[in-house]
Amino acid sequence: MQLGRYGSRNNLNLQIFDFVTSTPLMTFDYATTTSNEWTSETVFARGGDGNPKRIAWSGDKDSTLKVETQIFTLQHLAMLAGEPIEKGAQDLYKSQILTVMKDTSGAKQITLDKAPIGDKTNVKVFAYINGIMADAQPIKDITDNVVTLDATATIEVGNDVEVYYQFNTPNAAKLSYTTKGFPGYVFLAGDTLYADEKAGKMVGSQQIYRKAKLQANYTVNYSPSGDPSSLSLTFDLFPVTVNGVEVMKEEIIYEK
Repeated sequence: MQLGRYGSRNNLNLQIFDFVTSTPLMTFDYATTTSNEWTSETVFARGGDGNPKRIAWSGDKDSTLKVETQIFTLQHLAMLAGEPIEKGAQDLYKSQILTVMKDTSGAKQITLDKAPIGDKTNVKVFAYINGIMADAQPIKDITDNVVTLDATATIEVGNDVEVYYQFNTPNAAKLSYTTKGFPGYVFLAGDTLYADEKAGKMVGSQQIYRKAKLQANYTVNYSPSGDPSSLSLTFDLFPVTVNGVEVMKEEIIYEK
């Protein structure tokens, strides 16, 4: 292959694998930006008139791959948390503002969106006045998602109440952020395109990071205004022996 002079204006699309088992974890082709930073430190021997530099020693070579994404998955967060995703039924908390109605017998009742878990001791009803929670309202019984208030309830028909309860959803995914969970090692293969100035065509570049580990520091923002939240993923890169040489990154240029 004849090499050329290249320009880059394309993102790095990643394939992520478990380092130990080589099991594919995800294809990550929707990041906003990806940057590969390299650093090292140099110390010098000095001497003579003016104390100039005489000999240089370079070391402490380091490299990180930083990925910014405005679209993320629970798998991304699971890699950061270092814990598995659990699928199955889960109990969820819910609060609602509802209007008190009257049933055919004249009893006061409210209809919840979901059938609550447990009995009447697990559901809490409060008068909702001027946008704040007020006096607790006693419950007589619950049938499916219909809550019938006790005759001693002070709330009037047509007024609002605030209800707190839990319900069960049969199909959910849960990630636990534990004190012992930390990111594991992964293998990364990234694909991008370079524009060849002289040949007037695009060439492919695959960049291989044989051992990487996510930094455990991250922030997830929730905001209803401004730009979409961006999740920053920073991988520390480690050397792996390839054909007797410790390699941190390999880059392969090829014709598309």
